[in-house]
Amino acid sequence: MLTDRGAIISERMAGMMDAKVGDTITVTDSSGTERKVRVDGITEMHIGHFMFMTSGGYKHVFGEQYQSNAYMVRLKNHETSNVESRSAKLIKLDGAKGIVQNTTSKKQVATIVDLPDQIMEVLILAAELLAVVILYNLTNLNVSERIRELPTIKVLGGLGVLVYRRLKTVDMLGALKSVE
Repeated sequence: MLTDRGAIISERMAGMMDAKVGDTITVTDSSGTERKVRVDGITEMHIGHFMFMTSGGYKHVFGEQYQSNAYMVRLKNHETSNVESRSAKLIKLDGAKGIVQNTTSKKQVATIVDLPDQIMEVLILAAELLAVVILYNLTNLNVSERIRELPTIKVLGGLGVLVYRRLKTVDMLGALKSVE
């Protein structure tokens, strides 16, 4: 719970600082002064490391009144090219020190979420190729073990080439059926 005496930090920040709820951590302000902050809670955040405080908590830790030093801008046109051009214009303003775009965070999350899908696609492809190779080798092994029976089939009217083709066709159909 957020109080006027401490802060809530992200899991990643807690891990980096080896902090638990109730611990006191040290942060450095913009002037280089080290400040002690009590950890009132740890929140689950998968990207970035952040600290959240109330305005009262800020005054308690830093000894001065909280003043907003940022603005949130929401663009009607969310296209990447528009966001980049607007960001370039905003950073040129005298009071601007930096710009944080949530499009970057969205791209990072999308990359993290899509990565397992890509890995699974590669693993499935490798498994399919392995199945084809194994079935091909088993077919050849089956034919080589039945080599004495093939002359009997030929005597009865079968052609060796047709026997090989039929065996391989049956195996390939089996491979396709197993992939489904």
